[in-house]
Amino acid sequence: MNDPREWNPYYVNSPYTMNPEHRAFPWLYPYGSQMNYWNLWDSPERMEDEMDTMRLRELYPLMARRLQPYVEEVCTRLEYPGSMMYDEYPDQLSLLQKAKEVWAGASAGEDFGEKAPAWEQMKDLIGVLLLQEMMRRRKKSRCCTIR
Repeated sequence: MNDPREWNPYYVNSPYTMNPEHRAFPWLYPYGSQMNYWNLWDSPERMEDEMDTMRLRELYPLMARRLQPYVEEVCTRLEYPGSMMYDEYPDQLSLLQKAKEVWAGASAGEDFGEKAPAWEQMKDLIGVLLLQEMMRRRKKSRCCTIR
């Protein structure tokens, strides 16, 4: 039992294991980790909203589906109190900078081939994806705050 990746009966189903991709039943949680389901367990409406969001994202065009993880990554870094994401009126320049950040990550991480789109062609799509993800997270944050 010196190797932490060795089988341990007490940690087989734990979400805190070293190799979460080797979960005992990975098909039980198709939309994220087990922790997402624990957080949504007491609110079936929110669970249904999350599942609807995932189903509708599967219908996105190919380029939007390829860009979505990079948009989520940028929005995750923006989730802190006082962030520009939670401003009442986010300014256009900050949104454009975040969109450029998304495009920089996507162009570095994805292989678009010889027909790679330019920034000017993608900034509207990235802007819409970014605004939609920010709106979803603002709504989630608004309903979950304790007053």
